[in-house]
Amino acid sequence: MPRQEPSHRPGASVAPEDGAAHVGAALDYVTDAVILLRHDWTIEFVNVAFERATGRQREALIGRNYWQSLPGVMGARFDVEARAAMQSRTAHLYEEFNARLSKWFECRAFPCEHGLVVLFMDITMRKADELTRVDLEEKLVRIQRMESLGTLAGGVAHDFNNILAAILGHAGMMLDELPVGSPLRAHMQQIKRAGDRARDIVQRILAYARGSGQELAKHRLRPLVEDSIGLLRSTLPATVRLTVDLHGDDCVATVDPAEVQQVVLNLCTNAWQAMPGGHGHLHVALHAVHFDAPRAFTIGRVAPTRYAALSVRDDGHGMSEEVTKRLFEPFFTTKPRGQGTGLGLHIVHGIVHAHGGAIDVQSAPGRGTLFCVYLPVVGHEAAPLDTAALSRVADPGEGEHVVYVDDDPIVLLMVEALLKKAGYDVRAYASPDECLEDVEQGRAPMQLLITDFNMPGMNGLELAAAVRATLPRVPVIITTGYIGEELTDAADRMGGVAVLQKERSFEELVELAALALRGFPESRFLDTGLSPL
Repeated sequence: MPRQEPSHRPGASVAPEDGAAHVGAALDYVTDAVILLRHDWTIEFVNVAFERATGRQREALIGRNYWQSLPGVMGARFDVEARAAMQSRTAHLYEEFNARLSKWFECRAFPCEHGLVVLFMDITMRKADELTRVDLEEKLVRIQRMESLGTLAGGVAHDFNNILAAILGHAGMMLDELPVGSPLRAHMQQIKRAGDRARDIVQRILAYARGSGQELAKHRLRPLVEDSIGLLRSTLPATVRLTVDLHGDDCVATVDPAEVQQVVLNLCTNAWQAMPGGHGHLHVALHAVHFDAPRAFTIGRVAPTRYAALSVRDDGHGMSEEVTKRLFEPFFTTKPRGQGTGLGLHIVHGIVHAHGGAIDVQSAPGRGTLFCVYLPVVGHEAAPLDTAALSRVADPGEGEHVVYVDDDPIVLLMVEALLKKAGYDVRAYASPDECLEDVEQGRAPMQLLITDFNMPGMNGLELAAAVRATLPRVPVIITTGYIGEELTDAADRMGGVAVLQKERSFEELVELAALALRGFPESRFLDTGLSPL
């Protein structure tokens, strides 16, 4: 009878050599790298994934000593952990980043009868997911902190603006009373300058902390950039030399002012943090440019038209081409862990894209970096408020009955004195409830109501609505430390209500009162640049 071939049906026995071959062939399909080491560190087997990971062919490895063929190739820690696993005859598990491959590996070393089996699992994607989750959690915490900061800033601004209103108001009245040659005038002018500066700082902090809730509108970019730089100066290290070159007075763009400020602050902060040891030169510029043909930049393309070019240049470390290509990716950062989220430039990109602009980046290692943001220029903006025209309509008061309500006694005394000096008959209340009671009982003749917005028990809008139940046509001026969109919308709906930034009471309250007593005539508003309410 003819000799039968060996059976390979399920359950049939297989020669040891055939079994090893089948296992080896199967391991070549595994995507994780595998190596089998004998007790004497001779390499007995490697799979295809191991060949790819090390860049070595198995023919050059099998039968050779590991320490002579692959020392350090799989990472310094592997050398330590593999020796420990071989000597202790216990499994070892650890994670290590391989700089040569730019990958994370989970390494598992298992002692076996013949020696040691080591499995290298590529966990780079898992690590990336973990880092992304951590970054998202950190971003959420930062967002929550910013929301808390906005709430805190609003409360602090209310108290601080009351103090500023009193300081600026009394300083202004003193300057009006002091003779021209008085030596005290210089001191009062310094007090007023300091108060003006404090007022600007508070408004900038509020605008940045509260973020943007405004619709896009036409704005001149130069004042927005100047405000941003003013806020930047307070945080810039003394070792950074800042130079500014702002032109482009005709650069009017349809923008959100708070987002423009965020772009400037993010770019400038990144710039000085890229300087070695925080020492260097930061240059900010703004000018108008015109493109005759479509242009493509690092991020985005622009059509042939006029643009405002905002540039931020530093003489810091600079970046390689590979880094520059990834700059605007979310969570990409070159900063040490814990010192950056990788979201700043991603946010800048989103803002510029939403405004129809583009960003160009020029950088090289050791030669600094230049960011240039291009925003499309539109027609002229609305005319600014003409305070001179406003003052021309403010004739001196003739004893008109004005009621003023504010729970802060310092501001109450200052505004009462200011209005009396302007010729008005003023009744001042520290409590909205007391004011409302006198109005309802007919004890408070009123031609104009001026009230603070933030008061305990009843805010200014609620008081105005309650007063109008008795005096439906009385005009109202509401003063507040922060003019929010909700307040202005509510004032518009109510009609005959003007909103004034409280710390500008000395400069504008008397003039605005004159307009209010005339029923906010539209022609007067058009003369001054205000809009009728």
